Amino acid sequence: MSEKIPVCPDCDSSRIFPRSGRHNGKPGWQCDHCGELKDMVTYRSRKTPHNAASGTLARKLLDMDPEDV
Repeated sequence: MSEKIPVCPDCDSSRIFPRSGRHNGKPGWQCDHCGELKDMVTYRSRKTPHNAASGTLARKLLDMDPEDV
């Protein structure tokens, strides 16, 4: 089962956070990637497992075929 996370509807970044305070009496979101203010977010499955260290040597070794190591 994949976990759904909130993302920016414009740039698909997961670096989106609830705005502090209220804008025009409504809660909202701010994208840390594109800087846009949003009233709503979209949800998608996480692209990598939450605990995966995708760029590390340990992850690359783990993903390699044992014959290649």
